Amino acid sequence: MLFNSEQVNRGRKIVNTGIIILIFLLLADIAISLVSNGIKGLTGKTFVGGIILFNIFLYHKGNRIAFKITMFLLSGVYIFIFGLLPVYLVLGLLRMLNILDAYGGALYLVVPAIIITAVSILVFKTEFYNDVLAFKNYYDKIYKTRI
Repeated sequence: MLFNSEQVNRGRKIVNTGIIILIFLLLADIAISLVSNGIKGLTGKTFVGGIILFNIFLYHKGNRIAFKITMFLLSGVYIFIFGLLPVYLVLGLLRMLNILDAYGGALYLVVPAIIITAVSILVFKTEFYNDVLAFKNYYDKIYKTRI
């Protein structure tokens, strides 16, 4: 597939934004673990968070394996940000307003389905996935010829 440089630049911006969000989520998770459990709660989460942060460092140094792992981690971040976060926010709002139990609990299934469908249509209409794919293919092509 041929992609223009504008798509690659948008994909790079999307990936870098996802990396910043991933770093923020890791640091927030470590901070919450530290506040709630003290030093004893940091053993497992700090190790895993450190490995992920080291992987992101290797990605920025140009490691291809770290790039693939980072792209896998970013897919989870994108699923959380674009899919699950709006669902949790809307369900929380509807639960606060006591609307969810109105139809015998059917809205617990209908509302997330509508939100996830709308978000997936929005993501594909804005060519979000195509931009990330363009950046991924560009990155693979550049580093296959360099090494």
